[in-house]
Amino acid sequence: LIITALLVGCVINGNAKGYRPAKIYMFGFAASFNDSTVYLTDIQTVNAYLVNNRTKFLANREDYSYQLRNYLQSNGLEAFPTCITMFAENEKDATKKYLKLKERYEKSKKKYSIKSLKDSQFKYTPVEPDQQS
Repeated sequence: LIITALLVGCVINGNAKGYRPAKIYMFGFAASFNDSTVYLTDIQTVNAYLVNNRTKFLANREDYSYQLRNYLQSNGLEAFPTCITMFAENEKDATKKYLKLKERYEKSKKKYSIKSLKDSQFKYTPVEPDQQS
């Protein structure tokens, strides 16, 4: 009984920060206001952390967007890109979001050049959630 109580305490303590680990599917999008080229990464599987409440928001999502921005800047592809990271908990939802965003830029009246970033070029790395006070 004591061992069970200790194990439950450890599990609760591990999730006490308000995050839960999850396998998610994410992709990135980058554009610049000075250029008509937009960049889309492939959909990638990442072991990340979601906020453990009804929102299921991705912890430190901005850090994933910074990874993409840093890649584009360091490889001379874009000087000042605006980057976003989109995700879903299943591949079907991620694919739906990806295709909707891609279609928006393919069918736009303004002609955009869409560049795909393959997994071999850019790969997200998992980010540990910030510690809450």
